[in-house]
Amino acid sequence: FNAQIGGKVLMTLKYGNKSVPFGAIVTHGENKNGSIVAENGQVYLTGLPPSGKLQVSWGKDKNSNCIVDYKLPEVSPGTLLNQQTAICR
Repeated sequence: FNAQIGGKVLMTLKYGNKSVPFGAIVTHGENKNGSIVAENGQVYLTGLPPSGKLQVSWGKDKNSNCIVDYKLPEVSPGTLLNQQTAICR
C-alpha cells in the first residue's frame, strides 16, 4: 500500500455542456488507482500535486475520455474541503 501525499478536492467534472458520466474513472500521474465519478460529475480526489492533468475515461472509443487541466486553490485555515468545477477536454 502506497500512501499518497498531496491536496484533496471534491471536483465537479464537466464535458461539453453535461457532467462527466457516473462511473467514469479518474486517474492522475503515475497513480494507476482510479477514483470513480459519482452523480452529477462529482469525484473526490486525494494525493494531488498543486496543479496537473487528470485522465478521465468511461469507455473505449475516442469520445469516451478526456483530460482535465487543474490547479488546486490555496488552502485557507478552517477549510474542511476544497471544491471546484473543472472542464474536461
